[in-house]
Amino acid sequence: MAIAFPRAPQTQEERLAALQPLLENFRKRMREYDDRAEFPAPNFEEIKARGLHCLTVPEEYGGAGFWRGTKFADWYEILEVMARSDPSTSQLLQVHSHATGILAWHGTPEQRKRFLREVVEGGKMIASAGSEADPNAKAGEGMKSEMHPVDGGYRLNCFKHFASLGPAADYFLIWTTVPGPEPLSQRQLFALVPRDGQGVELVDEWDVLGMRSTVSWGVKITDHFVPHERVIGTPGCWVKDPRTFTLAYVSNHIGSAEGALDVAFDFVRQRPDLSKSETVKAALGDLASRTYAARAALYTAAQKWEQAGAADWKREVHDEAELMSLQALHVAKRISLDVAERVFDICGARATFRKYPLEQIYRDIRTFTLHFRDDLYMIRVAEGLLEPGTFEAKGKYKRLDSPRPVGT
Repeated sequence: MAIAFPRAPQTQEERLAALQPLLENFRKRMREYDDRAEFPAPNFEEIKARGLHCLTVPEEYGGAGFWRGTKFADWYEILEVMARSDPSTSQLLQVHSHATGILAWHGTPEQRKRFLREVVEGGKMIASAGSEADPNAKAGEGMKSEMHPVDGGYRLNCFKHFASLGPAADYFLIWTTVPGPEPLSQRQLFALVPRDGQGVELVDEWDVLGMRSTVSWGVKITDHFVPHERVIGTPGCWVKDPRTFTLAYVSNHIGSAEGALDVAFDFVRQRPDLSKSETVKAALGDLASRTYAARAALYTAAQKWEQAGAADWKREVHDEAELMSLQALHVAKRISLDVAERVFDICGARATFRKYPLEQIYRDIRTFTLHFRDDLYMIRVAEGLLEPGTFEAKGKYKRLDSPRPVGT
């Protein structure tokens, strides 16, 4: 008999109370699933059993309604708290949740009713697959995916990489395009492809330094028929979507840094020579204070997103929110890297032993912070500040007609 999963808890207090008992198990399992580079299925069984798998599904379909309207800060708090125990599980939930959020925002009423019900009640998981950055290629990333019209729908061919959640997904939300003379970003939409669909092949190329249990495999799709009812959105819909993914990454970086500090503080407390050292205390105080500053930047930017939602997504408020988010991303990236490195100086060589989680946290932070090209984003931030009013949240990179706007 199929399991009927509960709807999302409706208050943040209830959501955090549902999440809290899971965190210790996440941390205990983290090493096992990292070693095997395997999806942490027990974590998501527990997440679904508490209705935390449908946070970005609108309330009318049984979700919490996050990542839309004025519901941003609570969403990032969930991701931060989860990343403090296991960054990979937090990232997996984020990928699934952003895919369901895109479906909720851009799907037709019929698509929302059908597919969101499968998520909420059936526990279906959706992986967002957009990157075409081939790990074996020498050239930079560019989108080649394009659906071609056929009777009743489209024919899809593509090879996506870095598809986190891939082996455990029930559906792939494929970022693709339709033919036309417009720039790629204006022809971009989504195809919802079943994992067991004809022509869908999973490619295990995920042999990496960290974030190993995100199982970010490749997805090769050959001559797959996409009926109209599985085409999500209209051409250019993501560029017009007022939201971005940026603060989800900030949340993960900050939660990861907090997790490293938790381990370091516990390590020091148990060793009198360290706990009495003024040098150690000064270093811990510095890292904790800087992490606090990054967290303040996260929730200040989240508040601006909520203001944008309350203002019915006025473009200038939306753009300001994303500019603040990129600044928060830069700060969180630098501080999380600094924390991950300096805790070893504080704790000493014994902390490198695999019995402690610091070396895995370090690998995860180092890997995950490479998701964004920090220098390109900081150029855009500086340009937006030098010429007020010119920054666009979904603006294209200047060097390329990129199909991947800032915030994806």
